[in-house]
Amino acid sequence: MSKRMFSKGYRPPSSYHSKDYEKRMAQLANLKKGREKKILGEKTPENDPFHNVYKNDIIRYLEEQFYLPETKKPIVLEEWQKRKILVPLFETDPATGLRKYNLALIGLPKKNGKSTLAAMIVNYFMFQDDDHGEIILTANSRDQSSWIIFDKVVKSFQMNPLQHSHLKISQEAIENKTTGTVIRIVAPNYRTAAGSNASLTVFDELWGFELDAARKFWDELTLSPARKQPLALVVTYAGYDQESLLYELYKKGLCKRDKKMFFLWSYKNLASWVTKKYLATQRHRLRQNTYLRLHENRWMSSKDAFIDLESWDKCIDENHTPMLPDTNLNVIVGVDVSTKGDSTAVVVCIRRENKVILVCHRKWQPTKKVPIDLEATVEKYIMDLAKDYNVVKVLYDPYQFHRSAKTLSNEGIIMVEFPQTPDHLTAMSQNIYDLIKGGNLVIYKDKEFRSHVQNSLATQTSRGWRIVKKSTNNKIDLVIALAMAALDATKIDTSRRPNIRVIDINDDDDIDWKNWDNL
Repeated sequence: MSKRMFSKGYRPPSSYHSKDYEKRMAQLANLKKGREKKILGEKTPENDPFHNVYKNDIIRYLEEQFYLPETKKPIVLEEWQKRKILVPLFETDPATGLRKYNLALIGLPKKNGKSTLAAMIVNYFMFQDDDHGEIILTANSRDQSSWIIFDKVVKSFQMNPLQHSHLKISQEAIENKTTGTVIRIVAPNYRTAAGSNASLTVFDELWGFELDAARKFWDELTLSPARKQPLALVVTYAGYDQESLLYELYKKGLCKRDKKMFFLWSYKNLASWVTKKYLATQRHRLRQNTYLRLHENRWMSSKDAFIDLESWDKCIDENHTPMLPDTNLNVIVGVDVSTKGDSTAVVVCIRRENKVILVCHRKWQPTKKVPIDLEATVEKYIMDLAKDYNVVKVLYDPYQFHRSAKTLSNEGIIMVEFPQTPDHLTAMSQNIYDLIKGGNLVIYKDKEFRSHVQNSLATQTSRGWRIVKKSTNNKIDLVIALAMAALDATKIDTSRRPNIRVIDINDDDDIDWKNWDNL
């Protein structure tokens, strides 16, 4: 070896060997061990999600192994997530070495990361809990459990190649091929849930479990005696019915009598990403009780005012009156019929740009002794409307109006069934609420219409909220008919007739046959 090489700082490996024989042998053994590690690969926490170092350290596991779908990077937990939830929830009993809790109720306001929290715990159980585990995800609807928590879990696995290589992922299940643990979605049906042996069950938004069947479903899935340390995890915000399963668990948590139950219920928004600006926007958009339930996690009555009268009155245009007949005016008609008890209403609307405008309306009040004559009242009125305006369509509930609808259809009027199903009721209720709150409904002053608004309540269901009456004696039919017509009017601009192109069918050069359907 030339002196020149030494002068530039080069040293042969042998120069590092100790002159002491035993020390030199130890150095060579370490070098050999290092070469074997390099060839075979050493299992470290960085390359092994099963590593024992994570067994009692969920914080380290998540921050090294759980990838957040929104950032595509390992999650950085906030202090409140560690201190208030994860550390105490996964605390072990020194005497047994098992987790202290087998039931956890975590109540947080909306957008505070409940679903992500559940996905993190599911991810941890998949790699750090006992082999051959069964993890069940469920919610008040199959779609909710599938598309929220399950979706987050799948994405977290897909972003981590070390985890993904051990998994077999299908549309509704995930299998850990190394441990045999399986994640699956279970619809909220107690018959299909019988016989489960879950190591972890996640209940998302338990406030929606309203019926007796839901309680049976809860009983079937809560705990498995065959597991050493099963966990039933509930992530939710507040509900309505104070006789509900969720409220019972909430009261149980407040009493702190069940030593095996972990309970956290926050009325404050703990997450740093929930800003004051966002909350201000939500407060403006939502009804007060809805805002308090969703964003302050407070228990509310299942019914509150559909709309405040102040917002309704702001929609009144003092210069607007029922519109004069105009056959160039394209109108949508909503019909809400009752032959004996409730009133019967017909409401006519148009849409101009982003505004829905009340054209005219009629109401009839039948009694048990004098039921309504649909032919002489509603049918005649709609046929008169067809003469005065261009009636695009008439929306009606077929329950008591089927015969009349057939008669009107034979007269050339387009009749469209609008059965008052939960989906229809929630869609039209939300739409008319948004129109009123956004100032996009234009109406004329009418005391009777206003009284129907005042009689209207909003009730929350698992599918959304819908308009109901305060009591059986109250009338809200004008609001229902308006909501029906307005929902359809928002979909199309009815202010003018479409342009019609007149062509000479004898002149082939004037016809674009490829786009014939668009002519």
